[in-house]
Amino acid sequence: MGGNSRKFKKAEKSKIKLKGAVLPKGTNVTKTNFKVRKIVLPDQLKQRNLTQAAVLSNKSLTLKDCLAKLRQNNASSKTEGLRGVREILGKMPSEVQSMLSNVIRDVTSLAVDLERDVRRDCYKTLGCILVACGPTGAVPFFDLLLSFLRCAMTHIQARIQEDSLLLLDVLLQHSPALILTNRDKILPQFLDMISKLRAENKPGRTLTINLDRQSTSTRWRANVLMRLTAILKILLESKVAKDCPAEANVGESEAAEAADLDNPFASAVAEQQLRKGPQLNHVFDGNGPMFLPLIKSHLCTTCPMDVLFRKTAEKDSGLSLSERVDDGQKLKMYIEMLIPLLFESWLEVRPPVNEAVEEHALSQEAASTLDLLLTIFIQLWKLTVQYCAETNNNDLKQWFRGQYSSNFASHILKGFPYYQSGSQTQTQPKKARTTSEPVLERVDDKCYKQNFNICFFFCCLNEQFRSIRKRKSDTGYTRVVEYVKSCVLNWKFRGVEATNLLLQVLRFILLDADSTTVNEETRALLNTLLEVYITARLPQDIRNRILVLFCDIIVRSDTLWRQYGKELFTLWLKMLPNLLCKPTIDMVVLRALLCLAQRNNAAFLDVLEANAKQIVANAGTIRVTNEREPGEGRALICNLIFYIRDRSLLQELLAVDCAKVADRSVREQLLSTVEMRCEMLK
Repeated sequence: MGGNSRKFKKAEKSKIKLKGAVLPKGTNVTKTNFKVRKIVLPDQLKQRNLTQAAVLSNKSLTLKDCLAKLRQNNASSKTEGLRGVREILGKMPSEVQSMLSNVIRDVTSLAVDLERDVRRDCYKTLGCILVACGPTGAVPFFDLLLSFLRCAMTHIQARIQEDSLLLLDVLLQHSPALILTNRDKILPQFLDMISKLRAENKPGRTLTINLDRQSTSTRWRANVLMRLTAILKILLESKVAKDCPAEANVGESEAAEAADLDNPFASAVAEQQLRKGPQLNHVFDGNGPMFLPLIKSHLCTTCPMDVLFRKTAEKDSGLSLSERVDDGQKLKMYIEMLIPLLFESWLEVRPPVNEAVEEHALSQEAASTLDLLLTIFIQLWKLTVQYCAETNNNDLKQWFRGQYSSNFASHILKGFPYYQSGSQTQTQPKKARTTSEPVLERVDDKCYKQNFNICFFFCCLNEQFRSIRKRKSDTGYTRVVEYVKSCVLNWKFRGVEATNLLLQVLRFILLDADSTTVNEETRALLNTLLEVYITARLPQDIRNRILVLFCDIIVRSDTLWRQYGKELFTLWLKMLPNLLCKPTIDMVVLRALLCLAQRNNAAFLDVLEANAKQIVANAGTIRVTNEREPGEGRALICNLIFYIRDRSLLQELLAVDCAKVADRSVREQLLSTVEMRCEMLK
C-alpha cells in the first residue's frame, strides 16, 4: 500500500504545471453555432387533401394505405384494410379504376388466409369490387380469381376448403361467366371435396368421409351439392339464351345503356358493333306496304364441325380424356361421374324400405338431401335433352335412359311416395354458423316437391310409359298415376311451387311425352282432371292453366286427342264459349279458344254460334287481362266471330247486334269482320 502511494505522488510531481498563467477569454464558452439536419418521414407525414373526404376511408386512409394494410401479418390490420376498401368503393367507385389490378390481386390473396374473419371480409369485399366493375370489368382478372378459387378448394386445411364455397357463391352471383367458361377446370376440384377417383384413368368416383369437420358428412355433401345446382342452373340458362337470340336482343340497347350508367369503368367511346338490318314491325297497316321476312335467320347459320363429325354415344372406354372434345362426350363424362355419387348419397340417408308400407317417412336431413338430388337429376336430364335437340340425335338420351332408369326405380321409386316425419325442434344452444352447416330448406310434411319431381323424372326415364303394352315399368307408372290422381282430387297446396310442379307433371304425362298411345291409367287421370276442373272451386289462374293444357291436347295432336276419346272433352268444350260472356277473361284463354276455332272444332263452334249474340253484346265491355298491347284481346274476340259458319246468323249480327256495341273501335272491327265473312260464305 505504501509503495503505491509514493508512485502516485511521484507521477503528480512530474506533470507540467502552469503557474501564474491565465487562459484566454472566451475559450471556455460553449459553441452554439452548429447546424441541425431535419428528420423527414415521407410516407407518414405526407400532405393529404383532407378537404376531399370522398377518396378516404372513415379513418382518413387512402386506397394505397388500405392495400398496404392487407400485406401486413396482423389480422386486425387486414380487416381494417378490407373495411377501408369497401368504404372507398361506396363513396367513389371510380377511385379504384387506376388501381383495379392491385386491388383485385391483394384482396383475392386473402381468400386463403389462415384467419376465418379475414377470409369472410375478403369475400364480402370481393363481391363489392365485382359489382363496381360490372360484368365486363373483371374479365381480364378471371385467371387470377380462378387460381385462388382452385387453391382454396384444394387447400390442406379443412376450414379454408369449407370457406371456398363462400368464394364460389360470390363468383356465381356476380361473375357467372367465369364459372361458365371454366367449368371444366372447376368441377374436378369441386367434386374432390366430397369424393375421390376410383381409378386414375377412369371417370368413376366414390364418396369420401371427412372426419376432421365439425358437421356430418351428409350435411357437408348437401352444402357442396347446393353449389352444384347453381352451376348447372347457370349452364342451362346460358344454353336457353343461345337458343333464343332474337328475344334477348329486344331490349339489348336499353340494357346496355343502363349498364353503362351503373358501371363506373364504362368507356365513353362506344364499342364497334356489327351493322344490323332495319327492325321490321310486323303489324298490319292498311295504309302502307308491309314487309315480311321469307327466310328464317337461324336456318342460315353454319353447322359446327363437331356436330357433323360427332362421336356416337356407344361404349367408348378406349377414348382418353383429351379425345373427348365435343360437348356430348363431356356431358356424358360428367353424368357418369355425378349420378353414381348421387345414388350413393341417397343410399346413406334413405329409410329402410318396407314393401308392406305405402308411404315411407323421411327425416328433415333425408328430405333435403332427396330434394337436392332430384334437382340435379332433372338438370342433367334437361342438359341432355338440349344437346340432343341441338344435334338432332337422340343417342345420348337413349343411353341415359338405359343406364340409370333401373337404378332410379330400385333406389328411389321403391319407397315412393315419401313424407316427412314429425318436426324436429332443436333445443341446442346457438352457435356460430359455419359453412359446413347448410341452410336446409324447410320441407313440407307431405314432401310434395320431392314426390312430384320423382314422378316427372320417372316419366322422363321411361319413354313409352303411356304405352298400352305391359312393360316392367307398369308397376311404377301405376304408382305414379295413383299419387298424381290423389293430389288432383285433393287440390290443397300451401305453396305456389307445389302447384307449378303438379301442373308440370300433368302436362308431361298427358301431352309432352313422345308416346302416341294412351293406356287406361292415363285416360283415367285425364278424366279425373276434367271432373275437378268442372266441379271444384279452383283459383282462376290454375283454371286457366288447366284450360290451356286441354286446348293443347286437342290442337297440337289430333291423334292423341282421338286416343283419349272425343267424348271426354264434349262437356268441357260446350262450357268454353260461356267464358266470353263473363266480365273478364285472360289473354292466354283467348288464344286457346282461337286455336280451337281455327282447327274447326265442331263441338266448340256449335256452342259459339249459339252464344254469338251474347258474345257480341259483351265484346265492348269485357276486360282482357295480361294484354301486351291495349285492344289486342278484343281483336281476338272479333277474330273468333269470323269462324261462325251460319251466314244467316252473320247477317243478323251485322244488321242488329254489331251496331249496338258502344265502343267505336270494337264496333268497327266487328262490322268489318262480319262483312268479310259474309262475302266469303256466298
